[in-house]
Amino acid sequence: MVRVDFSQLVELQTQPERIRNICILAHVDHGKTTLADSLIASNGIISQRLAGKLRYMDSRPDEQERQITMKSSSIALYYERHLVNLIDSPGHVDFSSEVSTAVRLCDGAIVVVDVVEGVCPQTRICLKQAYSESLRTVLLLNKVDRLVLEKKMDPVEAYKHLRQVLEQVNAVVGNIFATDVLAKEELSSDHQLSALEDTDDSRIYYTPANGNVLFGSALDGWGFTLKAFAEMYQEKLGVPLAELEEAMWGDYFYSPKKKSIEKGALEKGRKPLFVQLVLENLWNVYDLVENRDVDKLKTISEKLGIAQTARDLKHADIRIPIRNLLSQWLPIEKSLLKLVVINVPNPRMIPEVKAEKLLCSRMEDFRAFPELTQKLSKDILKCEASSETLIVFISKMFPVDRKSLPQSVVESFSKLTLTEEDSGGSDCCDEAFLAFARVYSGTLKRGDMVYVIGPKHDPRNLLVDGYDLQASPHITQVQVDHLFMLMGRQLEVLDSVPAGSIAGIAGLQNNVLKTATLSNTPYCPPFVDLPAIATPILRVAVEPKDIQNMPKLVRGLKLLNQADACVEVRIQESGEHVLLTLGEVHLERCIKDLEETYAKVKLNVSKPIVPFKETIVKFVPTSEENPEEEIAKEREREKTVTIYTPNKQSFIKLLAIPLPEEAVDLLDRSNAILKTLAKSQEAKEISHYLQESLEDLKAKLGKIFAESETEELDVSNVDKIWSFGPKKCGTNVLLNCSSFSHPSVWNLRQNPNEPNSASPDIRHSLESSFVNGFQLASLAGPLADEPMQGVCFHVLEWVVTGPIAEAEESTSSVVSHGPLSGQIMSIVKDGCKKAFQNQPQRLVHPMYSCNITVNSDVLGKLYAVIGRRQGRILSADLIEGSGQFDVNAVIPVIESFNFATEIRKQTSGLAMPQLVFSHWEIVDIDPSWVPTTEEEYEQYGEKADFTNIAKVYMGSIRERKGLPVEKKTVEHAEKQRTLSKNK
Repeated sequence: MVRVDFSQLVELQTQPERIRNICILAHVDHGKTTLADSLIASNGIISQRLAGKLRYMDSRPDEQERQITMKSSSIALYYERHLVNLIDSPGHVDFSSEVSTAVRLCDGAIVVVDVVEGVCPQTRICLKQAYSESLRTVLLLNKVDRLVLEKKMDPVEAYKHLRQVLEQVNAVVGNIFATDVLAKEELSSDHQLSALEDTDDSRIYYTPANGNVLFGSALDGWGFTLKAFAEMYQEKLGVPLAELEEAMWGDYFYSPKKKSIEKGALEKGRKPLFVQLVLENLWNVYDLVENRDVDKLKTISEKLGIAQTARDLKHADIRIPIRNLLSQWLPIEKSLLKLVVINVPNPRMIPEVKAEKLLCSRMEDFRAFPELTQKLSKDILKCEASSETLIVFISKMFPVDRKSLPQSVVESFSKLTLTEEDSGGSDCCDEAFLAFARVYSGTLKRGDMVYVIGPKHDPRNLLVDGYDLQASPHITQVQVDHLFMLMGRQLEVLDSVPAGSIAGIAGLQNNVLKTATLSNTPYCPPFVDLPAIATPILRVAVEPKDIQNMPKLVRGLKLLNQADACVEVRIQESGEHVLLTLGEVHLERCIKDLEETYAKVKLNVSKPIVPFKETIVKFVPTSEENPEEEIAKEREREKTVTIYTPNKQSFIKLLAIPLPEEAVDLLDRSNAILKTLAKSQEAKEISHYLQESLEDLKAKLGKIFAESETEELDVSNVDKIWSFGPKKCGTNVLLNCSSFSHPSVWNLRQNPNEPNSASPDIRHSLESSFVNGFQLASLAGPLADEPMQGVCFHVLEWVVTGPIAEAEESTSSVVSHGPLSGQIMSIVKDGCKKAFQNQPQRLVHPMYSCNITVNSDVLGKLYAVIGRRQGRILSADLIEGSGQFDVNAVIPVIESFNFATEIRKQTSGLAMPQLVFSHWEIVDIDPSWVPTTEEEYEQYGEKADFTNIAKVYMGSIRERKGLPVEKKTVEHAEKQRTLSKNK
């Protein structure tokens, strides 16, 4: 294969209609990187023989060792006067954020599905991401060779299986489409079914006859579309090409007598056309190779005009002759790139809806932006290199080895390290940081001065009198040092990058943390944040083994945070440096990067820290004999809390009740809406979409309250909501049921926490203190200082006696008790916690969903491992035609450490679990419960530590935080002890 000249790629960058920006999306181990190797080999960058073995796009040593992709990487390919910017993305759930960075820069995607495993969890996520970013996708049904070599299916069985897999994929796509349409329609009208009927969905499904499906084997290097075989047989069968292509995937067969295509192949016991014309030919080749029929293979090769040596035909590895024959007859790279060029739109064909979505979130009104900002969407649609408006989006910062940079660049490349004093030494990081970016409008040139627009920049501020752009921390001006064309492991220097192209940008490492927008106009808003697919839930505290290396660790954490799109770095109040990661594999990689690349110091790593939440539940009687008597006693118990300020000038009366589970789920799903609500109340500006979303949320919440069996909740309570917490967007609610009158949280035109100077009620000036007390209480509950979840606090009374001014003027009062506002905040915080403790308390822990495909002979061992770790099986379905089970389970995050390793050991490496954060679940036992009756003492013992898992969890959290714990320092002090010790 002749290597493509770099100048050809540079020339094509100036022709947006000939550019295709695509990424490869799939579940882990479905063949993405192997496929990428075949596509790269088509440009002569690597040998065809090494395709599938080299894993060229996996440049990190740990990627090669683990055989999984961890970083999205890009390469520019040439195909028939077209420039294809290909991004290979990870399939492991721990690196899902890398997929988001790839999807944002692309116009299309290749979705790869292993035909044996079918649709897996990450496949669903990839399809959802592609749909949400308006990508045009093509489908590759990969690893068809496994059906013949592993599963020993005959062609008819394989055909039926392929149809089932395709139906699975289309079912997922249809569900995503229907959910999106109904969600949009729900806000505007009640005619949801008519909305589905009226919306055109013909182009979203995968149909082989429509030319958006490829069948193949990336490992063996072959792939084809129906059209390829239809063109081969068109003349021989005498059937029009379009008719033959349509019939090849349906229930049709060819009748030699009538010399026509007939319907009803399966009914009449005939082989479908796809089996007759395609699969039987492929199966024949595999059978000949397995049976070592060299003569027939040689004859077939000669008829197809394919040169094969005798050595290859007799090779011990059957993959060698198969690949040599099929990769030349049906080369997957040509078939796939042709499919991409036809189906994926060029950068000038961005949908108008997508252009607006990039610049403005659904929660904001794009029409509220300045006119100069609104015009930018048209610049994105035009995608003109000659445009005066420059718009560039950076999806991530990524490290490259300085040695891989061209020498001319190394000499002038700005130093990545901070000052010697800040870095803690003169050691220089071997990594240089580049921005992974796409130019949407204009031309980015080396040496250009551009604005780096941060995520909090608001172009509407430019219209405010007295606004100082230079003083804004959210927008800075920098010079572009160098530009590169990304070629996988290599970089090629560019002088300019025109609209529509993907490139690497040097010189921004001190100005861009993770993502940013570049422009030559401050009226450009920041691009909408990348969607978060997975939540970082696993955290550890890190510190250097030698405390003198702390400055190096701090510098290393800054670099790691910049280099990794998935990781979060936080500094706790205690001063600990904490890493938040998506899972064990991600955590291991982060620690390795810190020790070997960024900090270059040995680290002490704490045990994994798992966040918990605290909640309350309805009282449930424990006695089987007299449950009604227990309930009556519980009702008589006083649950309200009355608490006074230290100076006795004010008191409050509170009651805590559990929110219905449906309300908690609704508020959790509406987190983004509540965040925007809090911001909008401060800015006093709302979008039409936000208004509709809030009305919808309010109506749903009212319905849940009305249907609730809790006496204290009814539909009128929705209008009494004072605040949500913690952070004004949580699942806890503060209800004002007192005589104090104030605006509802739904009143967007007035901030409910803003003091009302015109009101004679002195409580208005203390309102923000009251709400802040609630926020503090909901942020750290009484069990273990963990955030609360699903608690509704009723403010039954709030009384302030006497004018505040008199109390504030009293110096002795202020010195003794502090200002009244502080006292209010303190008693609300304490009152909420006491009201919480008056109800049955529970811990809430995070759960992983676990999907495992496993053989039936190790299914029992899998169940045992999940059971030992407090998990439970949700479903275990037999995968048709495979003899394997698709097991879905949930497992507590705190019990998941080394879960994958144990599963592999117990199943002899036959099971590979994928853990992804699923939901929060109540630990259904009171953490303060201890045995009290004789029967309980007999059954559980004196401590009941092993039974009360909630108490164990709570004790470990409190101990880690330095809170008091019920733990005896010395046990059985009277027991005789010897001075000697067994060794």
